[in-house]
Amino acid sequence: MNEAVIQECVEKLHEIFERTDLEVESRKIEQKLREARYNPGDVRPLADCILSILVAARSRGYNVTSVLQTVGTIAREHLDRRWKKMPDGTYQAV
Repeated sequence: MNEAVIQECVEKLHEIFERTDLEVESRKIEQKLREARYNPGDVRPLADCILSILVAARSRGYNVTSVLQTVGTIAREHLDRRWKKMPDGTYQAV
Protein backbone atom coordinates (compact mmCIF):
# COMPACT_ATOMS: atom_id res chain seq x y z
CA MET A 1 0.00 0.00 0.00
CA ASN A 2 1.38 3.38 -0.95
CA GLU A 3 0.19 5.71 1.78
CA ALA A 4 1.51 8.79 -0.04
CA VAL A 5 -0.61 8.04 -3.12
CA ILE A 6 -3.67 7.48 -0.94
CA GLN A 7 -3.06 10.78 0.88
CA GLU A 8 -2.62 12.59 -2.45
CA CYS A 9 -5.90 11.11 -3.71
CA VAL A 10 -7.75 12.04 -0.51
CA GLU A 11 -6.46 15.63 -0.76
CA LYS A 12 -7.51 15.88 -4.40
CA LEU A 13 -10.98 14.44 -3.73
CA HIS A 14 -11.35 16.74 -0.72
CA GLU A 15 -10.72 19.72 -3.00
CA ILE A 16 -13.01 18.47 -5.78
CA PHE A 17 -15.89 17.55 -3.46
CA GLU A 18 -16.40 21.08 -2.17
CA ARG A 19 -18.83 20.25 0.62
CA THR A 20 -18.11 16.65 1.46
CA ASP A 21 -18.83 15.63 5.02
CA LEU A 22 -19.88 12.60 7.00
CA GLU A 23 -23.44 12.71 5.68
CA VAL A 24 -22.41 12.86 2.02
CA GLU A 25 -19.74 10.20 2.39
CA SER A 26 -22.08 7.90 4.35
CA ARG A 27 -24.52 7.92 1.43
CA LYS A 28 -21.67 7.00 -0.92
CA ILE A 29 -20.60 4.21 1.43
CA GLU A 30 -24.13 2.81 1.59
CA GLN A 31 -24.26 2.77 -2.21
CA LYS A 32 -20.88 1.06 -2.48
CA LEU A 33 -21.87 -1.54 0.13
CA ARG A 34 -24.96 -2.36 -1.93
CA GLU A 35 -22.69 -2.79 -4.96
CA ALA A 36 -20.42 -5.07 -2.92
CA ARG A 37 -23.40 -7.18 -1.83
CA TYR A 38 -24.32 -7.90 -5.45
CA ASN A 39 -20.73 -8.28 -6.69
CA PRO A 40 -19.06 -10.55 -4.13
CA GLY A 41 -16.10 -11.21 -6.43
CA ASP A 42 -15.20 -7.52 -6.73
CA VAL A 43 -13.22 -5.88 -3.92
CA ARG A 44 -13.33 -2.41 -5.56
CA PRO A 45 -16.59 -1.28 -3.92
CA LEU A 46 -15.16 -2.13 -0.50
CA ALA A 47 -11.92 -0.29 -1.28
CA ASP A 48 -14.01 2.67 -2.45
CA CYS A 49 -15.79 2.64 0.94
CA ILE A 50 -12.44 2.92 2.68
CA LEU A 51 -11.49 5.83 0.46
CA SER A 52 -14.80 7.56 1.30
CA ILE A 53 -14.06 7.10 5.00
CA LEU A 54 -10.63 8.67 4.51
CA VAL A 55 -12.18 11.61 2.63
CA ALA A 56 -14.71 12.05 5.46
CA ALA A 57 -11.86 11.97 7.98
CA ARG A 58 -10.02 14.60 5.93
CA SER A 59 -13.09 16.84 6.09
CA ARG A 60 -12.65 16.68 9.86
CA GLY A 61 -8.94 17.51 9.67
CA TYR A 62 -7.43 14.00 9.92
CA ASN A 63 -4.83 12.76 7.47
CA VAL A 64 -4.47 9.21 6.15
CA THR A 65 -1.55 8.41 8.45
CA SER A 66 -3.41 9.39 11.62
CA VAL A 67 -6.49 7.38 10.59
CA LEU A 68 -4.45 4.27 9.74
CA GLN A 69 -2.47 4.54 12.99
CA THR A 70 -5.74 4.66 14.91
CA VAL A 71 -7.03 1.66 12.94
CA GLY A 72 -3.89 -0.21 14.03
CA THR A 73 -4.50 0.74 17.66
CA ILE A 74 -8.12 -0.38 17.52
CA ALA A 75 -7.12 -3.62 15.75
CA ARG A 76 -4.67 -4.43 18.57
CA GLU A 77 -7.43 -3.75 21.12
CA HIS A 78 -9.84 -6.02 19.22
CA LEU A 79 -7.33 -8.87 19.32
CA ASP A 80 -7.52 -8.85 23.11
CA ARG A 81 -11.32 -8.79 23.35
CA ARG A 82 -13.78 -11.61 23.68
CA TRP A 83 -16.76 -11.38 21.34
CA LYS A 84 -20.33 -12.50 21.88
CA LYS A 85 -22.81 -13.06 19.07
CA MET A 86 -25.98 -11.06 19.65
CA PRO A 87 -29.51 -12.20 18.69
CA ASP A 88 -29.53 -9.81 15.70
CA GLY A 89 -26.43 -11.48 14.24
CA THR A 90 -23.99 -8.73 15.23
CA TYR A 91 -21.16 -9.16 17.73
CA GLN A 92 -20.41 -7.20 20.86
CA ALA A 93 -17.22 -7.13 22.92
CA VAL A 94 -17.65 -8.59 26.40
